[in-house]
Amino acid sequence: MGRCPTLNFPADLLELQRRWYTAEADWAADPTKEKRAAFTAVGAELYAHPYWAGAENRHKAAMKLKQTARPNDAAQDPAT
Repeated sequence: MGRCPTLNFPADLLELQRRWYTAEADWAADPTKEKRAAFTAVGAELYAHPYWAGAENRHKAAMKLKQTARPNDAAQDPAT
C-alpha cells in the first residue's frame, strides 16, 4: 500500500499549505494583482510538491492536508 495521507505529511508541505491559507486570506482582504500573484505562486508550489508523486489518492490526501493545516480558528465547525 502507499503512504497513509493522514500521518505522513512532510513539514515543508504542511507549511506550504499554511502559506496558501495565508496568501488566500491576504488576497481576499486586498484583491490586488500582487496578492493574486503571490496566491498563485504558492498554489503552484503546493501543486508541484514531490509528496504528491507517492500519494496513493491525491485528492483524498489533499483534502486531509487542508484539514490538517487549516488554522485553528477556521477549523472549528459550528455545526458540530
